[in-house]
Amino acid sequence: MILIISTCKEKLSELEFVQPIKELVKNFKVKHYSEVTKDDIDTADKIIITGTALNDFDYLSGNFQWLLTVNKPVIGICAGMQIIAQVFGVELKDCKMIGVKKVTVTKDNKLCQGTFNAYFLHTKNLENTDRFEILAKSEENYGMIKHHSKEIYSCSFHPEVMNQEIINNFVHL
Repeated sequence: MILIISTCKEKLSELEFVQPIKELVKNFKVKHYSEVTKDDIDTADKIIITGTALNDFDYLSGNFQWLLTVNKPVIGICAGMQIIAQVFGVELKDCKMIGVKKVTVTKDNKLCQGTFNAYFLHTKNLENTDRFEILAKSEENYGMIKHHSKEIYSCSFHPEVMNQEIINNFVHL
């Protein structure tokens, strides 16, 4: 079972950021980040942390410390990337990016390859990535990262909009 963690403050936002992921994943459970329990984390095979609306930052005050000890594949999408970075001590910077941009893979990985267009919708990105491997970059910032020793991936773009194969590849890790 895949645990899909919604970072959306408003239920309406889930139609844009959670629903497309639900359509790609067969065996799943959706929980809002404020309601996730230890049992939810323990019983999931994999975890997807979704994105949310452009000016919604409530998730940054959520409790995601379980990421420090989790030993299963996790992918964070946009807001999920920000959460993962913050938990592991990476600072966020203001970096507004909206629209389709070219992404180039910089390191072989299990989720994507080559150069592709991706849809970005965020106002924050990472200041540095010393604690993560850079898997892909866009012209302006980090596109995808992976924790050095854990199966924790993140992307600053929205693969549920374009590049759905990234989510499919994650599901089949």
